[in-house]
Amino acid sequence: MHFVAPRLVQRCWAALLVALVMLLSTASPASAHTGFESSNPGAGQTVDQPVAEISLSFSGEATPAGEGFVVLDPSGLIREPDEVTTVDDLTWTLRFDEPLAGGVVGVRWQVAAPDAHPIDGSFSFTVSAESADVIAASEPAVGEPGVAVGSEEVSGAGAAPSGSEAIDGDSVVLDSFLDTDADTAAGASWLFGLSRTLRLVGAVGVIGGAVFAALVLRGNTREVRAVLYWVRRAGALLILGSVGAAMAQAATLQSGWSGLWSPAAWANTMWSSLGLAIALRLVGGALVMTGAKFDTRAATTAGDPVVAVKQLVSVGSGPRISGPSHSMEPPGGELYVHDGDHAWHPSASPAALVGIALIVTSFLFDGHTVSEGPRWLHAATNLIHVVTAATWAGGVAMLALVIARRNRNNVATRSLQLALRFSVVATAALVAAGIAGVVLSVVILDSPSQLWSTPWGQLLLVKVALVAIAAAGGAYNHKVIVPDLERSPDDAELAHRFRSVVTLEAVALVAVTITTALLIGASAT
Repeated sequence: MHFVAPRLVQRCWAALLVALVMLLSTASPASAHTGFESSNPGAGQTVDQPVAEISLSFSGEATPAGEGFVVLDPSGLIREPDEVTTVDDLTWTLRFDEPLAGGVVGVRWQVAAPDAHPIDGSFSFTVSAESADVIAASEPAVGEPGVAVGSEEVSGAGAAPSGSEAIDGDSVVLDSFLDTDADTAAGASWLFGLSRTLRLVGAVGVIGGAVFAALVLRGNTREVRAVLYWVRRAGALLILGSVGAAMAQAATLQSGWSGLWSPAAWANTMWSSLGLAIALRLVGGALVMTGAKFDTRAATTAGDPVVAVKQLVSVGSGPRISGPSHSMEPPGGELYVHDGDHAWHPSASPAALVGIALIVTSFLFDGHTVSEGPRWLHAATNLIHVVTAATWAGGVAMLALVIARRNRNNVATRSLQLALRFSVVATAALVAAGIAGVVLSVVILDSPSQLWSTPWGQLLLVKVALVAIAAAGGAYNHKVIVPDLERSPDDAELAHRFRSVVTLEAVALVAVTITTALLIGASAT
């Protein structure tokens, strides 16, 4: 009797695909961890004096992007502030030589956070005081069309937009003005979400796949090359996601797809911390794609870090190994290395190693690393978290790949060897990733209540739940299946159970990766 039916695994993959589509379709463009806090006058407030000054406060540093700050005055005219000032990049003050008066005022803003991700929003307030000068200067004469200001033309107060019915003229104009989605390039937010997911999946595949090939996999040359093939493809996925991120950023900064042809939009995109991260990933992905060579050597002649660790400490599954690490005869019989096994020779691929280093470094210039907490602490912890989490998640994916390949080719899966070797790497990676994750959470969150009151905290709880599911699969293998395999290493039923649990673990970790992509762009305020 099989432990997990193949149909169940297929259903898990289908459910994950549906979840991915839903997450990407509902995700907003990266809120960049800087949020809108308040304004003066406030949203919905009514003031009884003409307004010559509006202030907007943000939870993190912000700089004007795209159209910046604009208002719709009560007469239906779109106006830009005569002066925009700030002293700390947290509170911005908009000044108007002609005060706003005589009705509802709409305010629309677009700013960029320290990591260059743009965010936007809008609000309105009412000025009950009348200004004869403003009314005389802005109201059109009876029967005349709307008034043009600069290069923008809007319908006069009470007039319906051209080609539409004249119903609630003022409210239609105001609603359209406050609809920030209408001024964002169609599909840009979706492209942001998709590109973040592709970049993260690519990085996990590159880092985790390379570590798996170098430290875990001991098999024939075709298996080693198959893993490196997918490492290369992960590099291509990283490049694709980085290009998509750059395109979405340029379009958002320009408030339209015309940003793709705007040198200024591309300059602002690339001349930023986000642009540096994109450039590092583009170069790193290209180096991995072209530089991960399929060079292998006999496993018994190569140094074996896994065996060396097992000789020092009992970590992972299986007992501690006794014996010199340099021994040509694999310690413990054929548990860790089989006769005829080959291993990847990473030192023969220096370009790929440089590419991996650039990819890891890129995470210093994106997301919360540049916007939350002490920079040095967040940067160091984030690097540890990225490398170790990618080692675990990417390693599980490659483990599932190798097992499936062996099963498809009707050869022994050698599940015990794979389980023993990977358990050493996975245990160390999971512990380090967990500690780093806790530190990052403490740095980013101001209080525990933000775990359930902010988008970032809510996504973090989802991620923790998914990690727990994946870790439970690993614990089951460690506590139940591996001991059974040690007693019956050639048992086909046990091998099938191991393959099924690893596959489900890989599905859970793909979901973790997708959730992390959303977490990178979510606001912690």
